[in-house]
Amino acid sequence: MTGVVPEQRRPRRNLKDEVAIYIREQIFSGAFKPGQKIDQDRVAQEFGVSKLPVREALIALESEGLVDNLARRGAFVAQLTPEDVADHYAIFGMLVALAHERASERITDAQVSVLEQILERMEATRDLAEQEALNDDFHRMVNQIGGSRRLKSVLRVLAQGIPRGFFEFTPDWSEQAMRDHRSILKALREHDGEAAARQARQHLADGGRAAVAMLRATGFWDGMDSEI
Repeated sequence: MTGVVPEQRRPRRNLKDEVAIYIREQIFSGAFKPGQKIDQDRVAQEFGVSKLPVREALIALESEGLVDNLARRGAFVAQLTPEDVADHYAIFGMLVALAHERASERITDAQVSVLEQILERMEATRDLAEQEALNDDFHRMVNQIGGSRRLKSVLRVLAQGIPRGFFEFTPDWSEQAMRDHRSILKALREHDGEAAARQARQHLADGGRAAVAMLRATGFWDGMDSEI
């Protein structure tokens, strides 16, 4: 693999994915509250589509633990707790650590160079959305290098089930993410699997704490008993 991962190489989205992204964002922003019924007709109307892609999106979101689809009752936002979010990141971190450990054994000098270029672009831009996209590129590439077909499939599902907006809503996250990425890349360059796994696991643990704090700040658990 050569060259920087370009925008068009990022995963393409179909209609179901676009609807899922919208609903996921509404959930994590607090617009759709835990326990709230999701108005499928309104979502379909907003996208100008039939209810089929909406239903498909809700099935996908149920697999992420974000939605409960109840027979003859409809789809409801799952009653996520802070512990649920922290556990999601802990599980994600264990599998990401496995992928990073394997990647340290397989990575080539050319792939290290590509990851370096991604981090340089991430450091250079002031566009927070682009920083987040490049962050995703970095992790996606390492997971591709280190993951089996099954592991990559599970990682994709887990990655989709986390809130977005860290770079916008968490003031120090950009700097912390860059430090973490530099440590991860150093371990990969040195083919140090133990260090790569440890750094990746810590990065996700920190991300989990930041996610809980961000969701509290945006009112995700307003009106609920959210103490862990």
